[in-house]
Amino acid sequence: MNRIVRVFLTTVLVTILLTIPACSPASPGPVSTPVKSAPQLPVPAASSPGQVSPQDAEWNKVIEAAKAEGSVVIYAGSDFGGPLRPAIINSFQEKYGISVSMLVGRGQDALQRVKVEKQIKRQVADMVQQGGTSTSDFLEADLADPMEKLLPELQINKDKFNYSPVYDPQGRAVGATDLTLGPLINTNLVKLGDEPKSWFDIINPKWKGKILLADPRRGGAGMSAFQTLQFYKIVDESYFQKLLELDPGLWGGSSQEADNMVARGEYALGFNIAFELAMPLVTEGAPVKFLDMKEGQSVQTGNIMLVKDRPHPNAARLLANWLLSAEGQKIIHSSRGSKSIRKDVGDFTPEKGRIKITKPLLRDYNVTVTTNTYQEMANRLFGKK
Repeated sequence: MNRIVRVFLTTVLVTILLTIPACSPASPGPVSTPVKSAPQLPVPAASSPGQVSPQDAEWNKVIEAAKAEGSVVIYAGSDFGGPLRPAIINSFQEKYGISVSMLVGRGQDALQRVKVEKQIKRQVADMVQQGGTSTSDFLEADLADPMEKLLPELQINKDKFNYSPVYDPQGRAVGATDLTLGPLINTNLVKLGDEPKSWFDIINPKWKGKILLADPRRGGAGMSAFQTLQFYKIVDESYFQKLLELDPGLWGGSSQEADNMVARGEYALGFNIAFELAMPLVTEGAPVKFLDMKEGQSVQTGNIMLVKDRPHPNAARLLANWLLSAEGQKIIHSSRGSKSIRKDVGDFTPEKGRIKITKPLLRDYNVTVTTNTYQEMANRLFGKK
């Protein structure tokens, strides 16, 4: 990108940011002015195992400071889209009287917004929620504060989680959700019993022109499956060369629209679909079915991060802790129809959409730090964007 284009794009981003409080459709009200951060407080002791005492004076100070700030702004990925967005906003506001402004979009767009906010010294975002690729980009840009020691749920209830939700060694990102990525078929176009059982079944010539592939060059679900399958040595670069010979449709838009394209029959098979985000289609009776690949498939966390120098430090801290609590997890997973990352919160996946993944391949921090290598490979295979 030449210098003139970079200057033009920065100018456009600055113009957009200057109008956010007045016109952002994701904001229920004006963004409050920055509030001086309260000192970081020690993690409260529990009154009984597995609980944070509501009487604990230190944590109550955080809650009161958060209420005084009055609002919190989060830039979220597709995990928090759909019905989950109003569920989080309304539930948190009802509990604490703190308004939540949530802008849902692509991780790379959120990253650029935060960078520009830093440059013009007008910070809007308090928190970001993103998948693995964008999380790694935020951490590499040093935009997030360590948060593990700030959240009582991680100090007192850490054993309640199915696996450690702390994403990176410095504790700057924490998983609040997870996504399973794999093939989705249209059952009107694929006869049950004839669906792929292995990733290698998909590169059969009979699938030519029938596959929808989330573009790995754009991050998100595309990069997740592309990277994870190769990192765990399920497939290699030659596999994707063969896949490209089948003329797949490349999709770079929202995950939900990719799901709908398969449901409408535009493609017989979606290669890398986020099962949890496609669950509403199952509930609505769409002709779709998730597939379990015998070699395994990618599972990645949807991470929350506290942005450095955030305007509402206590409200962001409170929201982060609530999202990880049993109450917050129930809101999240009952709203989107999925299984919580906590052991003490139920599985809300619709019965007909439940699928046992034979071999989850966790796309953790160790995997995502290799993104640049796989990004170069994706550009080589698919052409540079």
